[in-house]
Amino acid sequence: MPKLKIALIDNHNERANVLKRSLTDHDFNIVACLTIDHLNKFRLEDLHADILLFNMDHPHQHIIENCVSQFDLPIVLFTQNSHKETIRNAVDAGVTTYIVDGIDPNKLATILTITIEQFKKQQKLKNDLKEIKTKLIDRKDIEKAKVLLMQLHQLSEDAAFQLLRKNAMSHRITMGEMSRRLLDAQELLHAHHI
Repeated sequence: MPKLKIALIDNHNERANVLKRSLTDHDFNIVACLTIDHLNKFRLEDLHADILLFNMDHPHQHIIENCVSQFDLPIVLFTQNSHKETIRNAVDAGVTTYIVDGIDPNKLATILTITIEQFKKQQKLKNDLKEIKTKLIDRKDIEKAKVLLMQLHQLSEDAAFQLLRKNAMSHRITMGEMSRRLLDAQELLHAHHI
């Protein structure tokens, strides 16, 4: 298995370089070693990092949120800050694993493995939730479109459904999308007549 590519982000340049040397000596692949000040100037996607490793005295929620929104990678945060609110804010911002302790290179491989597995689980849950929400929206829009077709063309519920399905298939789109197009067109026609 290829080595994980780690982007190391610290809020102290000297400490970051010491940590990078230590991790490199322990056979970790550090593809970037950045201070928080340089984070906005650097494009982590160019590194193709697999994981972000933060070492911060005082975790900054906006910095973490910015990284999460830009890079969508698992994040391990090492800090000495054990305040409950700080932990909650970091997790809310997208930290996958929060460690209140120094970085021990002998334990890091296990921590990274756990972090990546946790991240995969979170991603699956997010994708499942998104899929369920989409299905619910589609179902509501299909019901509205069926009612509209039944009213406009005096169709039965089954006939309205079959007409929607036939048109969706012929346009190679989902029934939800076909329903939204029909509802949008009706709304546009209705607005034009007002």
